[in-house]
Amino acid sequence: MKKSYALLLFGVVFTAVNAMMLQQWKINKLNAQVKLAEMRADINTEWTNELLSIRMNDIHDLTKDQLIAQGRVEGVVSYLNGDDRDVLDNLWHEGYVRGLSQVDYEHDMIADNNFEKGYHQAMQDAFPDHPKASFGFVNETPRNVEKEAIKTPEFDEGVGVSIPDNEEQVDILNNKIENLFESKEKKEDE
Repeated sequence: MKKSYALLLFGVVFTAVNAMMLQQWKINKLNAQVKLAEMRADINTEWTNELLSIRMNDIHDLTKDQLIAQGRVEGVVSYLNGDDRDVLDNLWHEGYVRGLSQVDYEHDMIADNNFEKGYHQAMQDAFPDHPKASFGFVNETPRNVEKEAIKTPEFDEGVGVSIPDNEEQVDILNNKIENLFESKEKKEDE
């Protein structure tokens, strides 16, 4: 009898252990599904927030563009009505004068550019006997280049002779097309 109790006790413990293992496996599986669902929800929330943000920025930009357009229209209408015409004319002339002074400023900056000063100084040091060394020269060679030194390639020498004129080429093509049509009409007549 003791054996039957031991066997029964072993069966009960074995069944309880298997039931707990099965229950733990199901809990782990459900936890994994919950974690996956939370990740999916986070992605969906982030995507929804991004789309909402893009839409809100579009509305903001459209509103800003509409206000700019409205301001332009109101400015043109007020100018045409004669309201504040003197103020607008003065603003335009002031902007024009500022633009002119900016061009003068840029010219002065280029004229006083350190690169130009350094370049001219180097050219004077390198070629002190050159007649234009005091003025500075950019694209002038320090020695004369003979005409025979730079030759025309052979394939460029007969360019004007070998290539027919466009009008001649068009006439040749038109004649070929007419011949094709005539030969086609002859075949259809036969």
